[in-house]
Amino acid sequence: MAEVIGQLPLPGISVRAIRCDPLGINTATCATVCRCDDGSDYAIKRQNPSPSTPHNEWFCTRVGELVGLASPPCRIVDVNSEMCFGSRWETGNQHADWWVAAKIGGIDFNLLAPTISRIFAFDLFVHNTDRHMKNYIVRAQALGHSILSYDYSSSRLFHGWPMPDLPLKAKSNTIRNMRYMRKEFGEFIERSEIDTILSRIDAIDGGKIEAIISEHPPDWLSDAEKAQILGWWNSSEKQARLRKIEKGISDGSCL
Repeated sequence: MAEVIGQLPLPGISVRAIRCDPLGINTATCATVCRCDDGSDYAIKRQNPSPSTPHNEWFCTRVGELVGLASPPCRIVDVNSEMCFGSRWETGNQHADWWVAAKIGGIDFNLLAPTISRIFAFDLFVHNTDRHMKNYIVRAQALGHSILSYDYSSSRLFHGWPMPDLPLKAKSNTIRNMRYMRKEFGEFIERSEIDTILSRIDAIDGGKIEAIISEHPPDWLSDAEKAQILGWWNSSEKQARLRKIEKGISDGSCL
């Protein structure tokens, strides 16, 4: 378990808010952006209205990093002594309606397809039902465009534990928008990228998962929930979910 200084984990994964403002856009789980003492702004997510939100965000972002998904850096943010999840505010060369630009050739969708395939596999694993089109950050870089994944509030414990069985519901934003992209850009899902993500998830042992959980404030997760998550991760149920995703991609039942 990480050493703590007061209520906060070691510097590097924790920052303090020095100014907070309303976000100014309509979102169910993120209403505040804070300038923090590291000089960066962070989108803030609290345990209200959904107690599982900070844990879900921390867990999925950190596990995503282990398996090769790029996301905005995350921090634990002290907002007036309330420990919140913070996702660094990303700006610069972004395309807000990136799919529109891709449809008219302003963005090469083929460069994004491998990463979108990886994100989809991960979303299936964590039961993320809210991957709408604006939950990707697409921006210009030196060699084309990159894509970042963020917002896991509607995953994992949001649906209760254990997670519901697959497939995701057809009406979920994740499935609706994957179907939209298939309609607009063809059969773009790359099976090799799906397999890469699933094999990397499979290789993560329970010790790494326990370390990720131990990094965040203990009140983000009850002892019972932590025990259930670790038990599931070390069980055949994790393997069964991975195999179901493999099958669902092969036979189309996940879409």
